[in-house]
Amino acid sequence: MGFRKPVEIDTIITQLRKAYGEINSPYNDGFTGWAIKQELYEIKFLLDEILKESASFGEIEERYLDEVDKAKVWRQLKK
Repeated sequence: MGFRKPVEIDTIITQLRKAYGEINSPYNDGFTGWAIKQELYEIKFLLDEILKESASFGEIEERYLDEVDKAKVWRQLKK
């Protein structure tokens, strides 16, 4: 039996973007925004732990992370 992803990445990204929108919505109060942000922190902490404890994929992983960092810098410079 092969690997089966429990959920599609697009669904996760969509939900995270919706949370971001709700945090910054002028129609929500600070209590609502803060509760959503706390949930995002929980997700971040879990992801940090999972990535820390996951296997390393050597050079290919390093190249990927380097490309992501460069793209991030270029986006910042374009602003």
